[in-house]
This record gives sequence, structure tokens and C-alpha cells, in this order.
Amino acid sequence: MAKEHAAALQGMALCRALSTAQLDAIAAIVVPREIAAGKELFHEGDPGDGLFLVVSGEIDIVKRGPRGEQALARLGAGAVLGEISLLTSELRSATGRAVSDLSMLHLPAPAFRALLAADSLAALKMVAAIGEVLSHRVATMNAKVLELADKLDPGQQEKKDRDLAELHRAMQIWSF
Repeated sequence: MAKEHAAALQGMALCRALSTAQLDAIAAIVVPREIAAGKELFHEGDPGDGLFLVVSGEIDIVKRGPRGEQALARLGAGAVLGEISLLTSELRSATGRAVSDLSMLHLPAPAFRALLAADSLAALKMVAAIGEVLSHRVATMNAKVLELADKLDPGQQEKKDRDLAELHRAMQIWSF
């Protein structure tokens, strides 16, 4: 079973820099999970308990908003979600709901943190890869914020500048 897990993990961007032995170390701590269509994998506001890799099936990521639930993404095989919970104890920022039957691999945060505490090179390489993913997401989000700000009425420039400054301040309190 560990060989199957290693093969699934090998295609994951967070594991691409791992050697075979390092990949085996991560594969040894993952737990297979099966989720039936329509069931939640995790719920917005729940404590994050680790990373999930979608082996097969599809999952919707949704978030509560002022106008109800909003779809953020539909993810399929090869998708990784929950990677931040490997590093922090933050609550889940969205809900994951199976669209079809899901086969997942769960990398539990406590086991991963134990590898980090033991100075595992595999865990350290994965942390570096998570940093790259987050850096890309921030750059993409910055571009999207500016694009949306440009769509505002020019007469609202002062409010737009205040809102962007507040967003910038909010982003600076993120910590890992």
C-alpha cells in the first residue's frame, strides 16, 4: 500500500523535489480516505488537521459569504488542499464537499510536524514547496485585487485607496 501512496504523492507538486527515500517517508504517514458523493470532507471554521491529495473524484470548495454559499473551485485528481494546516493551527477557510465519490490521501498535520521536529529533509522540502505555492497565490491575488479595483467608479478613488490599504494591512498579519 505504501508503494501506491508514494506513486500518488510523486505527482503532487509539493513532493516533486523529494528523493525516492524521502517520498517513502511521507507515504508511510499518509492515510487513505474515501468520501461519498455529497458528503463534506471538511467544514469552514473547523480546525485544520492536515493536507489532502485527491486521488480520484471531484470536490467543490465553497465559502460562506454575505449572499450565502459561494463556489470557489472544483478540484479533481491530483489536486492538493489544506496544505497550510500542515504548518499552522488555523481554522479551515472554506468547506470541501465531494461532488462524486472521492478517493483521497490525508497527510495528518501532527505526523508531518513530528517529521519537521526531527529535521526530516522530506518535510523541509515540502515546506519550501508550500512557500512557493503561497507566493504564487499572493501574486495572483494582488493582480486580481488591482484588476477589480480598476473596475470601480473613478469617483470612488479615495475609498478604493483606503480599502486597498486595509487589505494590505490584513495580509501582513498572516504568519506561518
